[in-house]
Amino acid sequence: MCSRGCKGESKYLGEPIYNGKMVLTNKKIQGLINEIAGEKAVPIIDYLKNRKNVSEFIIADKVRMDMQTTRNILYTLNSYNVATYIRRKDRKKGWYISYWTFNRKRVNELIDKLRRDRLIKLSERLKKEELNKDNFFICTKACARLDFDQATEFGFKCPECGGLLNQQDNSKTIDNLRERIKELHALSKE
Repeated sequence: MCSRGCKGESKYLGEPIYNGKMVLTNKKIQGLINEIAGEKAVPIIDYLKNRKNVSEFIIADKVRMDMQTTRNILYTLNSYNVATYIRRKDRKKGWYISYWTFNRKRVNELIDKLRRDRLIKLSERLKKEELNKDNFFICTKACARLDFDQATEFGFKCPECGGLLNQQDNSKTIDNLRERIKELHALSKE
């Protein structure tokens, strides 16, 4: 038990757990932002982190990005509810200006949602791999990987390069998917 009253460490980034929830670290926030909006969004969130209602013009200036790119990133972050904004009309110019705030509370639940989505996709892929065990075909140059039905449609020739398709043993793929699912289950239990 750590000196700050945490209940142990999680396997995810070695973060302390407080009251059953992981502590939000910069690394965790940056990883999420990079995943949902790309690496150009990280400096924007770093700037917004401890500020409220910051003008989009100031954000663009401080992170040294053009206005259009900054707005696109901010709207992407808003679509995940990680950044929120209010619009006010500038009295002098008559334009509407958006003032942005980082929504820190949304980060943990968004990480959990993305993890659940990833788990569902991996489970579906595992099911497909298990149902079609040893019925996958791969090009000798690894251009394409097709199931039996797709391979017969193309006459067991690669649709990319025209090379011959060979049967693939997908047992390693199945083992890898099971391991990844197991890791995600372990993370979600914390």
